[in-house]
Amino acid sequence: MKTSLYFKKSSFVFTIIIVLMSLFSSEIIYSQSSNCNAKLEVINNQFNKKAGESGVSYRLKLTNIGFDSSNYKIELINANSSTKGQLSFKNNRININGDFYNVSLKRMKSLHNSSTDKNIKDNDDENEIGIFLKGKESKIFIIKMKTPVGAKIGSINTSEVKVTSDKCRNNIISVVLNTEIIDGE
Repeated sequence: MKTSLYFKKSSFVFTIIIVLMSLFSSEIIYSQSSNCNAKLEVINNQFNKKAGESGVSYRLKLTNIGFDSSNYKIELINANSSTKGQLSFKNNRININGDFYNVSLKRMKSLHNSSTDKNIKDNDDENEIGIFLKGKESKIFIIKMKTPVGAKIGSINTSEVKVTSDKCRNNIISVVLNTEIIDGE
């Protein structure tokens, strides 16, 4: 009789432990997946701009939606068909190089600031920076696009800004910026 009561109590305790473990483990899984989330926005929704001789600037805001700190890699990729740094007048598409600046207009250092980096090939795009954000923190940064010398009026550039987190490299967020070359400023 005592053993039967003992098994009932231990079975009940065991059930409670299992339920509590499943609750806490689902909280951990939820918490880890929410740390992968970030939000990238173009300030004032200005995805399309016109660039004169001096170029154009885009202001973007990156927000860490998760609770844990994370490092983010931000890349600027020309989505046109020509080679980096070259003009391509086919279908009025050109590549435009861009640089990253903070809100104080200080140039941000590239992740590849050393020419001896073994992971970079001569033709790799070095237009990428790193930003560290604490949980729920946001940072504004600026991308200055330089109009290439000899760019044809009416030419268009499409560039993609891609962001990946060091915690979740397969979770990529991005925005597309379109720049049209105009006459003058």
